[in-house]
Amino acid sequence: MQTAGISAELLTPNSRHRFEQLYGVASRKSVLPWKEVPRDRAQLIVLDQGMADAISSLGKAPCVVCIGQVKTAMLDGATWVGRLDANYTLSDLIDMFDRAAVFLLDWDARNKVMRKESEQAAATPQEFRYQLKSWVSVGAPFNTGACIRALALLSREPVSIAQLCLHSGLDTMVARGLLVELGRRGVLRGVALPAIPAASSPSHPREPLHSKGLLSRLGRWIRGGGKPG
Repeated sequence: MQTAGISAELLTPNSRHRFEQLYGVASRKSVLPWKEVPRDRAQLIVLDQGMADAISSLGKAPCVVCIGQVKTAMLDGATWVGRLDANYTLSDLIDMFDRAAVFLLDWDARNKVMRKESEQAAATPQEFRYQLKSWVSVGAPFNTGACIRALALLSREPVSIAQLCLHSGLDTMVARGLLVELGRRGVLRGVALPAIPAASSPSHPREPLHSKGLLSRLGRWIRGGGKPG
């Protein structure tokens, strides 16, 4: 996936005006470049309550971002839901795009594997893997032993999120947060490669997450206040 499609058709005029003011910069600074497309081709739909009351279906987009307080049963059909305050900033929009991008890269890789397996049982499955372009230092909350091990793995060769967690000891949610941070800093590249079966057990014990508060904060950050990817 080189770019992701986004539709803002389901925004009322006031919401759309604010979105258009910030979209041009936010779409270029995200982990994955975004391009406006018709709603039936979008991977991400942006929605506000005014339009939620006027439609009966969101279509097949896996991701939905709600602006303001949106309450509708249609959100149950989305795989990933993020939320933005009505007075969101450019930084908020970039952050939301990054979360959606990390989800979509994994989602796209999983779908490719499933499609290939259904078409050809003997086909070699693929998965999306990540690698550092250059070494970088990270601060809190990523300045832990497990995160340093993850950086070392990413600097050596492309690895999937599953491999990154297995060999570094990171929790999946924390690993995704680390990847978003690295992508934002421009030091992360991604590529789809043949999948390598994971070992039955990690090569070293997982580092315990001593702070449940850290995991909770990262969980809310990755999910954007919506459902986990």
